[in-house]
Amino acid sequence: MEKKTLRRTDLVFAVLLMLISVYVFLTSIGLFINPFGRNFAKLSGDMIKDNIVNWYLSPALMPFLLSLVLFFCALMLYRNARKEGAGFDFIKWSKFVELMKQRETRSFFIVSLLLCLYIFVLMPLCRAYFNFFPAFQAFPFMIATFLFLALMMITFNQKTVKKILASVLVAACAAGLITVGFGVLAMIPLP
Repeated sequence: MEKKTLRRTDLVFAVLLMLISVYVFLTSIGLFINPFGRNFAKLSGDMIKDNIVNWYLSPALMPFLLSLVLFFCALMLYRNARKEGAGFDFIKWSKFVELMKQRETRSFFIVSLLLCLYIFVLMPLCRAYFNFFPAFQAFPFMIATFLFLALMMITFNQKTVKKILASVLVAACAAGLITVGFGVLAMIPLP
């Protein structure tokens, strides 16, 4: 890759890192005041005062410090990229259309869409409708993970009956092993 392209990539990445660090910074400030996410109506002034006075004990301290360091590093990356001559002149509609035609870009958007579907649709729906076994709280996670893995493998695999059946079988085994391995054996609470 040529140097100019690398500096443009650094420029875009620096802006993304700055946005992420600002989000983490603002979230951590909220955690300093209310570290356990309680309803603000139920918080007394003394509880908020105690959280602020004992700021060094807060779980928000590490994300707060990391967000500052991340922002500083992103700022230095941005400054170096600008010093090397990078600019936002590469953002044009024709280049965007050309980028969207690439196979890797389409794959990125498909994977991102499937992950969002898994997190924001499948997990809540399975938690709401497939919570059949109170003793086995990981069952909705297992169903959502199975559906996600099956969709992912079917999307990126050949569309033959044999491949689809193999994808479904592998997804079922993987979802079961993940759920048993992490949720039962390691006793890690699953979403």
